[in-house]
Amino acid sequence: MEPRLKILLSLIAFALVFVGADRWKVSAATCEFPAVFNFGDSNSDTGGLSAAFGQAGPPAGETYFGAPAGRYSDGRLIIDFIAEAIGLPYLSAFLDALGSNFTHGANFATAGSTIRPPNATLSQSGFSPISLNVQWNEFHDFTRRSQIIRNQGGFFGPLMPKEEDFSNALYTFDIGQNDLTYGYFSNMSTDEVRAYIPDVLDQFKTVIKNIYDQGGRSFWIHNTGPVGCLPYVMDRLLITAGQVDEYGCADPFNQVAKYFNSKLKITVHQLRQELPKAAVTYVDVYRLKYTLITKANKFGFVQPLKACCGHGGKYNYNMHVGCGGTVRVDGKEVVVGSCKDPSVKINWDGVHFTEAANKWIFDKIVGGAFSDPPIPLKMACQRHPTH
Repeated sequence: MEPRLKILLSLIAFALVFVGADRWKVSAATCEFPAVFNFGDSNSDTGGLSAAFGQAGPPAGETYFGAPAGRYSDGRLIIDFIAEAIGLPYLSAFLDALGSNFTHGANFATAGSTIRPPNATLSQSGFSPISLNVQWNEFHDFTRRSQIIRNQGGFFGPLMPKEEDFSNALYTFDIGQNDLTYGYFSNMSTDEVRAYIPDVLDQFKTVIKNIYDQGGRSFWIHNTGPVGCLPYVMDRLLITAGQVDEYGCADPFNQVAKYFNSKLKITVHQLRQELPKAAVTYVDVYRLKYTLITKANKFGFVQPLKACCGHGGKYNYNMHVGCGGTVRVDGKEVVVGSCKDPSVKINWDGVHFTEAANKWIFDKIVGGAFSDPPIPLKMACQRHPTH
C-alpha cells in the first residue's frame, strides 16, 4: 500500500472514531429541563380540582406537607418526585390563582379527568369536566398570555416561564385510567369499553401533536395502572369469584387496562414516526404498580388492597363516606381519618396511592428500567435511534 494512501486511511479511521465518540457524548448527555408541563388526572393533580371545586381536606397532605396541598394523597405524587429529580420546584396548578409560580412550568391535571370529554357533570358522574382537550386549550392559552405578562414585567412577570422554555421543557402525561372506569360506571360492558379505546387514544394523539406543533419536543408518557386492584373499583363493580386473581384483584378490569396500554404503546410508536424531532418515552407504571400490590410484603408494605384513609367494608372503603368525611359511630360523629402508619400502606383513600407507594414507583422509573426506550428521566430529551 502506498504511504500516502495508508496515511489517508488512518486519518479517515481516526475521524470516524472521533465522530463516533462525539455522537456518544451527545446521546449520553443529560437534559437540562428548565420547566415541566404536566397533563393528567388525580395521579398527578397538584391542586387543580381543589382550586376549582373545593380543597381536598384533611388528612390529605399530612405526611409531607403537614396540611392539605391540593393532592389526593397523604403526601407527594410521582410528578412531585419528577420535579425534585430535575431540580425544579413543585408544579403549581394552572387553575390555582393563589400563590402560584409558573417560572418552571405548570400543572394542567385535575382529579377525575379523562382523555375523552365526559357526557355528564362532575356532580352527576364524579368525573372532571377538565378533560385532556380542555387541558390542551388551557396550555395553548397559557403559552400566549404568559409571555404578555412576562414582557409587561412588574410583580407577575418573573412568575412566568421564558419563551424558550416551552421548547426545552419536559411534557409529562399520566391520564387514561378514568376513561376506563367512566365506561364501567356508566354500565358499559367490557367489550364496549374496549371498543372505544381507539377513539380515546386518537384524541390523546391529537393533543400530543398539537403540543409538538407549538414547539414541545420531550414527552414522558405513563401508561395506566391496574385499576382492578383499586378498592373503589372492586367495591363498586360486580365480579364473580372466578374473575378474582390469586392476589385478590379483579382480573377483567386489569385486562382492559393492559389492552389500553398495548394500544397506547402503539400510539407512542406512531408518534415517533410522525414527529421526527420529538423524543417520546413510554413508561410502564402498570408493571410496577401491579408488582408492588401483589408482592407488598416483600417491599415492606401491608394490606395492599385496603385503603389507609377510609371506613368499613372489605377494603376499608365506602363510596358514600370518603377520606376526611364523617360517620356516626355509637351515636357520635367521627371523622374518617388516616391509618396509623401510611408509610407501610399502598392505597391512600381507595382510589389513590400513598406517598410511600408513589416514591417506591418513582425510584424504579427514574433510571429508565421500565421505559421504552430504556433511558433515564434526565435523558428524556434524547431521541431514540429508531425515530
